[in-house]
Amino acid sequence: MRVGGYQRVQVRDAFIFMWWHGYDQVASMSGYNPQFPPYYPNRRKVERENHDDKDDASHTGAPPVIKEHPSNVVARRNDPATLNCAALGSSRIRWFRDGEEVVTSSQDQRSHRVLLSSGSLFFLRVTATRRDSDAGTYWCVASNSYGATRSKNATLIVATLAYDFQQQADSSIKVLVGESVTLPCRPPKGTPPPEVTWLRDGHQVTNSSRISVSQDGDLIIAQAVQQDSAKYICRARNAAGARQAPPSHLTVMTPPWFEEQPSNTSVASGAGVELGCRARGFPTPTVTWRQVDGGMSLGGATIEDQRLVLQKVTVANSGVYECEAKSEAGVATARATLTVLDAPVLTQRPQHLQVIQGNEAQLRCLVEGEPEPLVLWRLPSVNRTAVLSPGHSSSHASVSDDGSTLLLHQPSTQDTGVYYCWGINSGGGVSGRAEVVVVTALPPPVVGVGPKDLTVAPGGVARFSCEVVSEAAPATVTWWYQPSAHLPSRQLSQHPHQPRFSLPENGALIIKDVWLDDAGIYSCHVTATTGSIQQEAVLNVVEDTEPKESPLLPPPPTKPRILGWNQTSVHLSWLPNSQGSKAGLHWYAVEYWRQGWSEWRVADAVITQESCVVSRLSLGHTYTFLVRAVNSQGASFPSPWSDPVSTRANPHPTLTAEQVRQVQRRLARPLVTLTKAMATAADSVILNWSFLEPVEDWVDGVLVYWMAEGGRVEVATVLGTSSTYHLHNLHPNTPYTFFIVPFLHSVEGTPSNSYHFTMPEDVPLTAPGNVRVTRQKEGSMLIEWSGVSTEEAQGEVIGYKVTLSHNGSQVTETVGTPYLETRDLLPGHIYTVRVAALTSAGTGPFSDPVVVEGQGLRRTVAAGEVLHAPPQAVWLAYLLIPLVLLLVLGVVWYLWRVRHKAPPASHTHAPPLYQDPSINMYSDHKVWRPTDSDKDSSLSSSRLLKSDQLVSEYAEPRLLLPNHTTEPYATTALLAPSPPHTSCCHPNDQSVEMQVNWAAILPPPPDSPPPDLDLGEPRQQGAAPGMCSRASQYDNVGKVDPYRRPCDADSEHTYEPYAQVIPSDRFHTFSSLQRCGDNKLCVDCHLAHPGQPPRGSTH
Repeated sequence: MRVGGYQRVQVRDAFIFMWWHGYDQVASMSGYNPQFPPYYPNRRKVERENHDDKDDASHTGAPPVIKEHPSNVVARRNDPATLNCAALGSSRIRWFRDGEEVVTSSQDQRSHRVLLSSGSLFFLRVTATRRDSDAGTYWCVASNSYGATRSKNATLIVATLAYDFQQQADSSIKVLVGESVTLPCRPPKGTPPPEVTWLRDGHQVTNSSRISVSQDGDLIIAQAVQQDSAKYICRARNAAGARQAPPSHLTVMTPPWFEEQPSNTSVASGAGVELGCRARGFPTPTVTWRQVDGGMSLGGATIEDQRLVLQKVTVANSGVYECEAKSEAGVATARATLTVLDAPVLTQRPQHLQVIQGNEAQLRCLVEGEPEPLVLWRLPSVNRTAVLSPGHSSSHASVSDDGSTLLLHQPSTQDTGVYYCWGINSGGGVSGRAEVVVVTALPPPVVGVGPKDLTVAPGGVARFSCEVVSEAAPATVTWWYQPSAHLPSRQLSQHPHQPRFSLPENGALIIKDVWLDDAGIYSCHVTATTGSIQQEAVLNVVEDTEPKESPLLPPPPTKPRILGWNQTSVHLSWLPNSQGSKAGLHWYAVEYWRQGWSEWRVADAVITQESCVVSRLSLGHTYTFLVRAVNSQGASFPSPWSDPVSTRANPHPTLTAEQVRQVQRRLARPLVTLTKAMATAADSVILNWSFLEPVEDWVDGVLVYWMAEGGRVEVATVLGTSSTYHLHNLHPNTPYTFFIVPFLHSVEGTPSNSYHFTMPEDVPLTAPGNVRVTRQKEGSMLIEWSGVSTEEAQGEVIGYKVTLSHNGSQVTETVGTPYLETRDLLPGHIYTVRVAALTSAGTGPFSDPVVVEGQGLRRTVAAGEVLHAPPQAVWLAYLLIPLVLLLVLGVVWYLWRVRHKAPPASHTHAPPLYQDPSINMYSDHKVWRPTDSDKDSSLSSSRLLKSDQLVSEYAEPRLLLPNHTTEPYATTALLAPSPPHTSCCHPNDQSVEMQVNWAAILPPPPDSPPPDLDLGEPRQQGAAPGMCSRASQYDNVGKVDPYRRPCDADSEHTYEPYAQVIPSDRFHTFSSLQRCGDNKLCVDCHLAHPGQPPRGSTH
C-alpha cells in the first residue's frame, strides 16, 4: 500500500488513477489505454450467446426480452458501481438516465461509464458534482430489428454524509437519580439519511424499558440510576460512512443521605465524645458540623471521618449539634442533642469520728452536680443491702431528707466501721468514706512536756512546762504549790498582787524573782471530761547556783498508721520528723490507751525503727496509740494520736492493710459506666454496662443496685467481668434507679453513673370493688364501683370493662368513668354485672358478679357460686310438672299394692337357694356345666335350676321371717324384652293373684358383664341358632319338671349371666311369693332386635 502521493493501476483496456492522503483515498480517475484495446474474457461466450439469441429472436421474429432488470444501487462517490441489464434477442443495449441517453466510454473515451458486453452499465467511479452527477433514474433499452424493450427503472444514489452534526448533546450532563434525561442528536446531512446509534462506554446502547432512542436520534433515559453514569457518543452511519459526535459525559447524582445519623448523647463532664455522622451520595458530599444554639470551641473539636470528636467536654458544650452534608445534588442535615453531665463532686467529705457509746453523732457529706445527685449512705455491714436513701432509717442510723447528713442514734460498738457516702447521677458517681469508732470511753489527756526538777538561785527565774495534748475533749491546766510533802497544797493563780507568778496559755508556770520561800513541790493538774492527770516537779532555791540550759529534745514523729491488726496485736508505722537530725541519736517509745484505763501506758520504751507490733492486746477493745522520740535529754512531744483500732476480726481477711489501701486507691476512680436498660417484661429488665479500662486483676465483680422511687435499696452480685444482668420480680409501672459498684474481695469501689428507667405497665392485679347497682326507672339502672389503687393497677387505668349477662348472652361496655348507666333492660329478668379495670397492657380480673333481679333486688354472688337463671320456656314447666306428679302417684300406688299383698299359704315346697351341690357360683365351672340330659338336646348348655327352684333373677326386697335377722344380699335379674302380643304366662291359671311384668318395669341388663367376672364356659360349638345359648341359673329350682322358656324354642335371644349371686338359706326372695299355681314364673319375653346385644341392669 502506498502512503501519500498517487498510485496508477493499469489493466489491459483501462487504467485507474487513485490519489491518497495518508491512508485515505481522496480521489481516483480512470480511462482507456489506447495501446491496449479492451479485453473481455467472456466476450466470445457472450457473442455466442448473443448469436444464439439473435438466432432465436430471428427465428421467433420478436423484440428482445429483458432477462435481468437493473436494481437500485447506492454507491459512495468515487467508488465503482454497476447497473445490471441482460436481454434475449437484443442486438443493442442502450442506457438512459432521467430520459437522456448515457454517454459511455465507447462513445467518449473520457467517460467513466462503461457499457459491458453483457449490457450492464459499469461506473469506474461514481461522480457527484454540481456539473456532473451520476445520481438519477436509469433504465436500459434492448433493441433488435423487430423492436425495442425497456427495462424497469433503477435509481443510482450517490451516498453522501456531511461531517458536522446538526445538533449534539453537551459534553457534560448532570441529573439526579430518578429524573429523566434526554441526550439530543441530529445527525449530519447525508444521502441516504444516516442511521443514528448511541454508544455507552464504547458499547452500543440497546433499547429497554427505561432507555430508548427516538426517531429523531435522541437518547432518552427515564428514571436514571447511578449505573447510567457513563460516556455517551452519538454515531451517524450510511453507505457514505460513519460520523461520531463528541462524547457526552452523563453524571447521575445521588442526593446526600445519611448512612449514620448522630444520636442524642449524654456524657460526663471531662470525658470525650464522638457524634457519628456518615453521609453518602454521588458526588461524595462534604460534611460540616455546627452548634445550633451556641459557639463551638474550635480548639477541642475535630472532624474525623465525618464524625465530630470533642475532647474533655464541659457543661458549656451542651447543646444541639447539626451535621450538614452538601453536594451538587443537594443538602441534607441531621441533628442531635449533646448533654454534658456535671459528674458529682464532693464539696464536703465525711470526717472520721470517735464516738462514745450512747452519744449521738452525725456525718456530713455534701455533693454537687448537674443534674442534682442522689446521696446514699452505705453502712458498715456484711449485708450489702445496708444502704440508706434520703429520708430512710435503720435501727441506729437515719438519713436526712436531702441525704447530706447521717445521724447515729445511740450507737453501740457494733456500729463501728467504715461509712461510705455515695453521690450518683446520670453523669457519674463519687464516693467518700469515714471511719466511725464507737467506744465506751475516750482517751484522757496526756502531758506532752511536763515539769522538771529545777535548782535556781534566789532572784532567779524558774520555768515549769506543762504542755497538754487532749484530742478527745478540751482540757484545763491548773498549778498547785506544796511547801512540803506533809503540808497541804494550794492552787496558784495569776494575780495582780503577785506579779512574780505568771500562767501563760501554753500551761507553763513562770516564777520571777525567786525567793527562798518559793522552794517546794509544784504540781501540774490537767482536767478534761475524758479524764485527769497530774505531774510534779521540785524547786530548790540554792545560793550561788548557775542556771542550766534547757535540754534539747527531739522533735515528735508523725501520726502512726495502722498497717494491720487482728484479735490480739496491732502493727504500727510512722515517719521521723524532718528536723530529727538536729537532736542527734534517738529512739522511739510507744504509748497506748484503751477504755477502762485512767492514763496512757507505755507499750514499748525502746524502738529503734519506725514501726513496731504491739501484741498481747485484749480482744474486743479499742486502742489508741501515740509515739514519742526519745534521746538522752528526754522524750519529745507526743505524736498525733492514731486512729482508734478495735481488736476484732479483720474485715478484709484475705488482704493485708497495704493491699487494702492499694485496692481502695485503685477503686476510688470510676471504673464502670451503666449504658443501657431494656425491659423484657413488665417485671424484668436487662442492664448493660461497660468497663472504662481493663479491670481483670482489680475487680472480682460488680454489685448491681436498684431502688424504686421512695423505696428501699436492693442489690445483686455479678461475679466476673460480665457486662449484662437480667433483673426479675420488679414492680410494673414503677420508676427505678440503677447503678453499679465494682468490688474486689470485700473492698467496694466508686459507684457508676445512675440510670433511671420506668418499667412497662401490666394488667391490674385486682378488680374494682364495691360494685353497686341502683335502679333508676323502668328498664334502666346505674352501675357504680370503686377504682383500683395505683399499686394494684400496675399502670394508668384508662377505662373499665363492664359485662352485663342475661340468659347466656353477654354485652360488654368500655367506659372511662367509674359508673355506667344501662338502658332498655327487660323487666322481670335476671342480670349479672361484673366490672374489670383496663390498662394499656390489658384487662384485669373481673369483680364478683352482682345479680340484679327483676324488681331491683341486689345481691353479690360468692366466689365459685354458679348462677342459674330460671328457664324462660314456660311451656316446658307446664309439661313437666304433671308428668312428675303422675309418676309419683304411680310409684305410691305400686308400693301400696305390694305392701298389702297376702303371702301364699305354704312355703314347705320352696327349698333354699342353691341347695343343689352341683351349683357353685365360685367353682371352676361356675354356672355353665353341661349335663347328660342335655347332650341330645338342641340347647348349648343345661339348665342349672329346677322348675321348683325357679326364683327371680332380679335383686328383690327380702321378707323377714320369724327369728331371722337382717343380712345384706344381692341378686341379679336377667330379663329379655317380650315381643308384642306374646305372653308366656297362662291366661287360665287362676292360682296367681297378680302377674307382674318385671321386664317392663325393671331396667334392661347392661351391654357387657361387669369387669373381672368369670361368666363360665363359652357356648358350645354347634349350638343351634335361634336357641338360648345359656340357661338361667334359676330355671327349675327344686323341681323335676324342666321349665321351658318360650324364647328357648323360637327366639334368637340369649341370656348372658353377668353377676354372681350369694345364696342365703334364711331369706326368701320376693319372687317366691309371686309364683303361678304351677310353680312357673310369669314373665313377658320379648324378641330382641337382630344384631342388638341383650341389655341388663344390676341392683
